[in-house]
Amino acid sequence: MQILGPLATLNRFVSITLVSLIAGWGCSDSREEDRPQSMASDEFGAIEVAQPLSAGTPKQPYAGSETCGQCHPNAFAQWQQSHHSQAMAVPSDESVKGDFLASPLWVGDQRINFAERDGNFFIGADGSLSADGSASEREPFRVAYTFGVAPLQQYLTDMGRGRLQALPVVWDAREGKQGWFHLQPDTVGKPEDVLHWTAPGQNWNHMCADCHSTAVTKRYDETTETFDTKFAEVSVGCEACHGPGLAHSQEPSAFSVVPLTNPKTRLDVCASCHSRRNQVAEGFVPGSELLDHYVPSLLDEGLYHADGQILDEVFVYGSFIQSKMHRAGVTCGDCHQPHSARLLRDENALCTSCHSPEGSGRFAGLQSKVYDSEAHHFHPRTPKEGAIIGTSTGAACVDCHMTSRIYMGIDDRRDHSFRIPRPDLSVDLDVPNACTNCHEERGNQWALEQIESRFGTKPADHFAYALTGARQGKQAASEHLLRMAENPELPNIVRASGMSLLGQYNPTAAPLLQSLSDPDPLIRLGAVRAVSAAGPASWQSLAPSLNDPVRGVRFAAVASLLPNYAQLPALSRRTMDVAIDEYVEYLSNNSDRAEALTNRALVRRAQGDLAAAEADLRRALEQNPSWVPGLVNLADLYRSTGRDLLAGGLLLQAMTLAPQSSQVQVARALWQVRQGDLSQAVATLALGYGQRINASSGYVYAIALNSAGKPDEAIAAIDELLAADLHTRQLLQLGMSLARENRLPERVLQYQQALQRL
Repeated sequence: MQILGPLATLNRFVSITLVSLIAGWGCSDSREEDRPQSMASDEFGAIEVAQPLSAGTPKQPYAGSETCGQCHPNAFAQWQQSHHSQAMAVPSDESVKGDFLASPLWVGDQRINFAERDGNFFIGADGSLSADGSASEREPFRVAYTFGVAPLQQYLTDMGRGRLQALPVVWDAREGKQGWFHLQPDTVGKPEDVLHWTAPGQNWNHMCADCHSTAVTKRYDETTETFDTKFAEVSVGCEACHGPGLAHSQEPSAFSVVPLTNPKTRLDVCASCHSRRNQVAEGFVPGSELLDHYVPSLLDEGLYHADGQILDEVFVYGSFIQSKMHRAGVTCGDCHQPHSARLLRDENALCTSCHSPEGSGRFAGLQSKVYDSEAHHFHPRTPKEGAIIGTSTGAACVDCHMTSRIYMGIDDRRDHSFRIPRPDLSVDLDVPNACTNCHEERGNQWALEQIESRFGTKPADHFAYALTGARQGKQAASEHLLRMAENPELPNIVRASGMSLLGQYNPTAAPLLQSLSDPDPLIRLGAVRAVSAAGPASWQSLAPSLNDPVRGVRFAAVASLLPNYAQLPALSRRTMDVAIDEYVEYLSNNSDRAEALTNRALVRRAQGDLAAAEADLRRALEQNPSWVPGLVNLADLYRSTGRDLLAGGLLLQAMTLAPQSSQVQVARALWQVRQGDLSQAVATLALGYGQRINASSGYVYAIALNSAGKPDEAIAAIDELLAADLHTRQLLQLGMSLARENRLPERVLQYQQALQRL
């Protein structure tokens, strides 16, 4: 008897569901109406000057920073020197830092020109503007706004229909380094590349505006596909941090702005921009709950190393709230001057203002000792030209406790988790450490010996072991994740991250269910994501979360329960519909993004409106032809509506774009089975299995092997997964079934015993 039935019924697992709007996919949109006006006189052409965006009429009245400065001149003067005040500006001789009289920049065989004329600035970058769709570096783009100021300055250009894009050529503003460079040289002449500057990932209206201006409203019109984006102030002004202040400026004694004396309020204000997050609502003002407007990323694979160190461009918040300093009550303003955003003290003096023999009156738990000495950091001091305190690399506190990564080519950003070097984790888990960041030639084992000789052996109980195992799907991680969920001494973002992974093992674990009502919305978020893995059984537990006071948690509950919508009783569906309506409104406000359209399609499909779901998926792929979740979900919609032949090309395209995705491989293999090509399905699954063994795709692979008349190979695949600790209850039950069919009683007993240990 061949086990083919389960393979044919696995289609419900292949949808890539409810993708995050923070994902970095993009596309090229070369529709005629979106192209800039022709500029065809002399080298640059007749100039169509785009007018600056007008300030809108926000719901709350804003006065503007100039008005604030009339009564607060010192704070205003400090703010004027800050990066906040120069976050975005109308181009002028003062605001533009780049040399627009410079010689052309060559990127490969592409020449990029710069020009300045009549108070306007131009960059001739490739833009897919020719009638035949070919790229040309000669087409000039007028700079509509400057964007940022240091260590690099970007420039925005108006591409028509209200859409501003960040040009790819930027100015290196570092002292002694001034010059032009290209952020993504590999994309030159390739407008189809998701990282090309014309793609949605480089779109100002959605990706950038909210953090570079004050009180931004995106205002995207889905019917006309146009933006009418507004802001109260072009840069990050006083009211971005203190709230709308017109009433206060008119009657100071009667109306107050937010003073940011409350530590949580202060941190939430900073985190609203200085975090990797997904915006779920406009209108954040100081004093608002952060997760009611933004959902910060957890310590997800690809964003953070397993020990919580920064990996991708995650900014500051996610690392800072891991730190002991955050837990002790330290906030951003303890190190950074609130109006200029500069450090309060220079170099090591910033740290030793608290970490000193005198200790700190605010932080009684600090050890009273000398930290700024060779006895502590083991690196000799050497004079450094221009430094107030001469230190060599290694003698600076930040070199060991705030390691950095470079983003955008030259932007050196430090990890704010203030961690101690752990080369033991590097040896075991291949995460980086501060020692070998400098001493690359020495290796992790040398670094481990150096640390142990000075500070002793660290206990191997770090949460990194649990996160690493869970990311790989190892069963041993389950118990460790459960302990993480119950450990109040761990940072809440770590606990929430562990909870989100615990769902794959035990979605009804008591700590998860209890955490659904935790005071911290970040903990509730992790618990909701975990409990959703229980499938239809999760309704009773998650239904109260549909009324959570925080929007980010409510949306997570909708996303988690949506796959079960059709199975819910009518009364339960009506309860869920209220939350769905709010969620769909949010998605519709972001319908300029393929991610939002895909999520809205999943809502429509769950509600039975297949025509609307298909329309949304088609629009998503028009916006971004490389959007893999759109391809896979449209293919699955074709399958469910009797048009399975159309799904094959979509899944082949998805495999080309994401060749290592186990979800895509399984979806393609299932399609091949439905077409009667079992041998090709086995080959597809074998390819993925060879790249990275995975419990879920390995289960499908074992079924396919047995269905192809290869039971010995199927059992061997199961045993390989068991040896790698990548087994699941479902996989062990499959092993028992295959062992019985093939009269292997010893194997039956082996699988039974393993099942009992789960």
